Amino acid sequence: MGTARDIALIFLSLEALVIALLPLALLSAFAYGVYRLQKLAKQYLKLGQVYARKGHDYVEQASRKVVGPLINVHTKTQMATTMVGKLFSRRSL
Repeated sequence: MGTARDIALIFLSLEALVIALLPLALLSAFAYGVYRLQKLAKQYLKLGQVYARKGHDYVEQASRKVVGPLINVHTKTQMATTMVGKLFSRRSL
């Protein structure tokens, strides 16, 4: 009776070992996949950075074209206002 118990315990231990190895095998497969895809991801991330930089430059150029004339008008009106204020100020110098 004791021998059958020992054999059953061995088989149950083997079954538990196999069940414990499945998550470990899946985790190691995932880690290996990440390792293999790392070089490919670096390549595409660099390409993404290049396109993001181009997009940023286009937005900068467009905003400068839109805002440039408005800044010039504001500057000219402020200059004219300052000149008129200096010419017609009521303070005595």
